[in-house]
Amino acid sequence: MESVITNEKDERFIELTRQLDNEYFMKYGDVVKKYEGYNDLKDPHIVILALNWGNPIACASFKLFDKDTIEIKRVYVKKRYRRKGIAYKLVKQLEKLAMEENFKYSIIETGRENEAAINLYKKLDYEIIDNFGIFEGDDLCICMKKQFKSLIF
Repeated sequence: MESVITNEKDERFIELTRQLDNEYFMKYGDVVKKYEGYNDLKDPHIVILALNWGNPIACASFKLFDKDTIEIKRVYVKKRYRRKGIAYKLVKQLEKLAMEENFKYSIIETGRENEAAINLYKKLDYEIIDNFGIFEGDDLCICMKKQFKSLIF
């Protein structure tokens, strides 16, 4: 497996996010439509793709949230490749890129019932916070935050 850095315009990333959206729709139904605008790919994203023999099998991205903070977005691993630590590695790579650009925090939102994602982010040292932005007052969502530790030893 190899990983490549790209952006939100990469067709491989776009296809993986379509699969992610389809999976959410199959699991949660029409309720996911209310988040479509928030998950569009109009804003610039830093994207990391995991490739297996050149085929995209997973993705994760971040976009700018504010001058100190990135928001991790569109974390997805195809079903047959799950539970192998791929999402963990992709998010760690994104965090490293963000720290190199002097960001101080990372935030993320996921579904309250998405235990696998919540456990992943807790393993990555994210802590549950009050919901931010459009997720304020949304009982279906959970927001998390991580403060980056300095790269200086």
